[in-house]
Amino acid sequence: MLKPMNVLDAGLLMMESPETPMHIGGLQVLKQPRGAGPDHVARLHQQALGFPANGAPFNYRLSPHGGPLGMPAWEVLDRVDLDQHVFRHALPWPGDDRGLLALVSRLNSGLLDRSRPLWEQHLIEGLAGGRYATFTRIHHALMDGQWGMKLAHETTSTDPRRRGLPPYWAVRFDKPVAPAPAATQTQRVRSLASWWARQGQDRKDRVETAAELRKAFGRLLESYQHPTDDGLAAPYTAPDCMLNGKLSARRELAAVRLDLGRMKTLAHAHEATVNELVLTLCGAALRRYLQDRDALPAKPLLASMPIAMNRNDGDRGGNAIVTGMVSLATHLEDPVERFKAVRGSSQHAKALFREMPSTTAVSIYLGVTGIPFILAQAVGRVESVHAHNVVISNVAGPREKRYVNGALIESEYPMSLLVPGQAMNITVVSHADCLDVAVLVCPDLVPQPHLVSAGIADALTELERALRPRRAARPPASKTSRTTTFTTRRGQR
Repeated sequence: MLKPMNVLDAGLLMMESPETPMHIGGLQVLKQPRGAGPDHVARLHQQALGFPANGAPFNYRLSPHGGPLGMPAWEVLDRVDLDQHVFRHALPWPGDDRGLLALVSRLNSGLLDRSRPLWEQHLIEGLAGGRYATFTRIHHALMDGQWGMKLAHETTSTDPRRRGLPPYWAVRFDKPVAPAPAATQTQRVRSLASWWARQGQDRKDRVETAAELRKAFGRLLESYQHPTDDGLAAPYTAPDCMLNGKLSARRELAAVRLDLGRMKTLAHAHEATVNELVLTLCGAALRRYLQDRDALPAKPLLASMPIAMNRNDGDRGGNAIVTGMVSLATHLEDPVERFKAVRGSSQHAKALFREMPSTTAVSIYLGVTGIPFILAQAVGRVESVHAHNVVISNVAGPREKRYVNGALIESEYPMSLLVPGQAMNITVVSHADCLDVAVLVCPDLVPQPHLVSAGIADALTELERALRPRRAARPPASKTSRTTTFTTRRGQR
């Protein structure tokens, strides 16, 4: 049976090449349950193979013959051979995190096999400290963020005693929908009246949309003509940099954990958000990384920042994700001034879209500003057009500790994809009391990404020290004054 594919998913498949695979993934590090034996991961592997993958999207394979009009289409399989999708690996001694990241980097490189459903899960044993890991990758055309959040909820629990949780591919969301009853005469009259009312509302919406677009493009033009360190960052003003270029098929992952409590304390004390602080730390780490290679541009690096927007447009509503441009202020040496500039730039980016409540206005704005990138890709010159230098996204994760059949999830690192011309992606997810930071790169352009992840942690300490209130200097002691020391003992003063 064939299932049609929407335009966005088809585009992701058609954009894919050996140098730009379009899969996303995630790495979880888990603590084995108490009493687990040395064969714990082997048992998990055998149990996982017992769950059939007979639900969407894990039983969707790209049809070799395509769909109507030559567009890609999904073929729904009755059976999926899990031996081709679920694998077990053992880390060599000493089983440290560095070895884990090296293995995951190799597993993440290269395309998924289009002759079968486009997903894999890898169970990894041999981690020191009684831990194991899972690495999952799946094509972006099969899954978006909403699916991922649903799966995370269904396959984990806040109860360490709970057992029997299914793996990802055994979760079923594709329940049949009952057909709607035929409309009555009264309902048809109401529908006609509603249609007429919408015509007047649509005319009003078009006027408001035009006003919003005039204001947005006016602000954008102002940012091109009169750029400021803490103002609105304009797309396509990103400097030439080693973070951008022609990609190879290789991928490498680096990771670091940050204390969420420290981040919140610092952000709240200086009227900033945690996301603005994350952007500042990433900018500081990239500044140092590029400086050490004599490759720091004179102009500030530009980050693409996903922005969540709430909609109030009736049945068009829900949450929407747009991307704003933020200056990382990497041209500023002083960490405090850099922090202020990033905070201001981020706030201007969010304000730009906040002042466009119309979904239509946002779509037109993003479509127009995306034209140079689309044209560059069409003529094979995408590496020479820099809408931004790096993507930095911050994803809200669970606020409490979560378990997978008794195994505590110690950390999890989401892995996004690299689009043509972009050699680095930084994704941050909050998890209980920590922020897990994943730095994904093409190592042929950006080697040693662990220096960037370590630099992010160092930047937090540096910024804390720089923002710490300084005590006022004491006045010099008078020559006639004396200092008296009091010693307190039990029963004496």
